[in-house]
Amino acid sequence: MDELVKKIAALGLPGIILVVTMAATGLTGAAAITAALAFLGGPAGMLGGIAVLGLTGLIADALTKVGLEDLLTAIYCQRRLSEPHGKLLDEIEQLSLFDGDIKERLKQTVTDGCGCSAASAANISDVTLEARAILEAVPGMTPAHHRDFNSSNPIIRLRDGTAVRAWKNPLGVDHIFLADPDGKMIYGGFVGWIHSEGLNQAMKQMRSNLT
Repeated sequence: MDELVKKIAALGLPGIILVVTMAATGLTGAAAITAALAFLGGPAGMLGGIAVLGLTGLIADALTKVGLEDLLTAIYCQRRLSEPHGKLLDEIEQLSLFDGDIKERLKQTVTDGCGCSAASAANISDVTLEARAILEAVPGMTPAHHRDFNSSNPIIRLRDGTAVRAWKNPLGVDHIFLADPDGKMIYGGFVGWIHSEGLNQAMKQMRSNLT
């Protein structure tokens, strides 16, 4: 997945258009590239070549596994590391392919790194790393989308200033997040009802060992 994201990110805007076109049309292979080129109105060289053609199958697989918004988030997480943020924000704003909510979340990704796993271990204290390990060990823990982070509320403050934030969605599914002292998301996950007790035990462990 990481290698695919890097390859799409290297294509820039044409790569974004290719991903969105495939998600909207279900097309793959040369047909997807043709449709993306029609939207771009550019020469075949912008998306031509066997290498790009080979990406379409991988993109289709990624869209099935993680969905369009999560894939776009990962791509913009990669692009924000090497491209001017202002350029990316203008690009997102001008793309009529995105609805308003997705635009705002992708802009947050560009400006704040929201939804990025780019908060590397080198930048996270041992306390937060241990908290993340405790949460990841909970049975049934599944990565949460960063769009739900803003709905969560702080419930624990760890020794290093990291906030443990919680949110229960309308279906009663428990979400848990870690936020750095500046309020930026470091980690997010959720568990189904049958694993709620495991999450409760993890919370007790963090309160006991990390506060």
